[in-house]
Amino acid sequence: MLTTPTSRVQKVAALVQRLDRSELRELLRLVPRLREDPESGTDNVAHAADLMGWVREELSRYAAEAQPMHDDDRFLGGMTVAAYFVLPEAERERIWDEMYAEAIEAAPEREIKPDANISARQKHRPRNR
Repeated sequence: MLTTPTSRVQKVAALVQRLDRSELRELLRLVPRLREDPESGTDNVAHAADLMGWVREELSRYAAEAQPMHDDDRFLGGMTVAAYFVLPEAERERIWDEMYAEAIEAAPEREIKPDANISARQKHRPRNR
């Protein structure tokens, strides 16, 4: 259910949006409850830091192989990088969606047993605090 923020909350939000990074850190220090998810009590700031650490660790394996793309490199749909990114956003999205749909259709189907256990992949994800 989507609710409209109260006038008081809107005023606070407007003030918070004008804070710079150091002021936001100070606000979090002064009001620790802002760090927590009100539903679960999870420390969102710590969770985000854990998640970013996990992403950096996972991506670091590919850093040696990664090369920046150049404007004349081949990209989606036989276009170059430059040709693709001059298209309007709606057209880029259409091309991406079309190619994604084709890739999904071409992927072989696999039978998944009803008692399949997927927890092996989850051990690499950061833990919730």
